[in-house]
Amino acid sequence: MTRVTLLLFFLIFAATASTPKAQVKECEYEMVVSTGPTRGPSHKLRVILEAVGGENINTTNLIKDWGAMGRKYTYFLPNTEDRFKTREACLPYSFCNVYIIGKKGELNPHWYINSITVTTKGDGINRLKTFSMLDGHEIAYTNPPISKGECGDLT
Repeated sequence: MTRVTLLLFFLIFAATASTPKAQVKECEYEMVVSTGPTRGPSHKLRVILEAVGGENINTTNLIKDWGAMGRKYTYFLPNTEDRFKTREACLPYSFCNVYIIGKKGELNPHWYINSITVTTKGDGINRLKTFSMLDGHEIAYTNPPISKGECGDLT
């Protein structure tokens, strides 16, 4: 009787061990921030990328967590394109809004951001979304935080 029980246990264990488990697909996200003629912040910068449906990806320290330009690179100099990358679970829908929040919720009110472009690449996913921040040569007042985009309903 114990041999039958042991054999049954072994068969169940082998069947469950060989069953493929659902894997969360991982995507690579790249964000390119195109700045204008003034220097941007050098302190903590929080960014939230919101997708249609309400899911989001965020960081509390963009440069430290996602900075892709090297350790000694100075981010947000005038007229530059700065790159940031992260790998996270793939979101089912495209990004529709971006929030930029500075230290203590404030940013320099004279910092230009021309645009933010976000690419998403993963298994069968290749998305591109650009958020244009400025109209003509207006200054981008970023105090309170920037919120650019519009998230609609899924229906």
